[in-house]
Amino acid sequence: MKTGLTINTNATNSKNTDPLKVSYLSSLTPLRGIAALWVVLFHIDVSTYYRDLGGILPRTATGIFSKGYLWVDFFFLLSGFIIYHVYGQLFKENGYSIQNIKSFLWSRFTRLYPLHFFTLVLLIITVPIIGKTYPQLQDDSWHLYFSNTALFSQFFMTNAMNFYHFLSWNMPSWSIGAEWWTYCFAILVLPIIGHSKRYLIYIKLFVLFGCISLLVNFHPNHNLDITWDYGFLRCIFQFFIGINLYLLFQMNWNHNILQKDITCILLFVFISIGFHYKINDLVFIPLFSLFLLAIAYNNSSIKSILEKRYIKYLGDISYSIYLMHGLVFFFFWFQFPSWKQDYGWDRLPSHLYFLYIITFLSITILLSALSHRYIEVGCRNLLRKLK
Repeated sequence: MKTGLTINTNATNSKNTDPLKVSYLSSLTPLRGIAALWVVLFHIDVSTYYRDLGGILPRTATGIFSKGYLWVDFFFLLSGFIIYHVYGQLFKENGYSIQNIKSFLWSRFTRLYPLHFFTLVLLIITVPIIGKTYPQLQDDSWHLYFSNTALFSQFFMTNAMNFYHFLSWNMPSWSIGAEWWTYCFAILVLPIIGHSKRYLIYIKLFVLFGCISLLVNFHPNHNLDITWDYGFLRCIFQFFIGINLYLLFQMNWNHNILQKDITCILLFVFISIGFHYKINDLVFIPLFSLFLLAIAYNNSSIKSILEKRYIKYLGDISYSIYLMHGLVFFFFWFQFPSWKQDYGWDRLPSHLYFLYIITFLSITILLSALSHRYIEVGCRNLLRKLK
């Protein structure tokens, strides 16, 4: 589902409204592309740091890249915000009939599953071939990532529910599973939590933030980098925060301040400074929330910049960027030990690091452009026509 647009509260008033044709908050779609690229940079940093080749920047000096996993939390907030924008009024007007629920879930399924299925099957086919051709690539991480016991959770998108005790196959796909089951859960409780009075929204936001805080406190990581085990809880809590942010958005909550260009810029600066100094992950939830509202309200220079053609295109293919970069990651992850031994690297030389980043991003964007057109959009349209 694209994310973006001007407010159009009449877009879903008709009982014949197709939710897929609701107008989009146009400045949010490009933001997805920027966030996706930051996640890619995080994994570029991971691929060399945990192969003992150093990071993009020293982790002792800055967390600007090593904190990049937090942009997944921004995606979860954004998802709740946009889902309620597109479907909230529709369900309010037309009711929670079986037909409407089926249409909602089918729409979400055709959005998520085709590309997830494609990347998974591609790995299932190629991994045994590559493993036999280049047996030197098979280390402990190879057998851990590509274990057959993880395939059930991958196919049924339960890969963020602790069924397999590690990231597996296409590494970023854990969050896709978390999103899918969050949709299934949300449809059960949307009639209860929607269209609240303002004080109830504040209470719900406080409770949800408390739930995330408890999750972080009791999780062994003690941060928000929670994936294969309780990633679905990380998603659920923030998805519902996103829904309540949208309810505030409808009320024009503090829009006179938030809509200013300087507010958007300052919030982005605060987020970047927080990354750099590696402050507590929980601080980023309110920062991301305010940033999301600010971008959604903005109708001036920031919006114009975000809607530039090429920035918008990155947003359009952001889902493909997110999933396809996992395949690129694995290529380099399993090649680095061999290259390290062959070339005697103690760390990746600085000039090669720059070349590596450019190569990784270029391959990812190229593959994403193709998969977006032929797999993501093509299969989605085909499945919806068949229905």
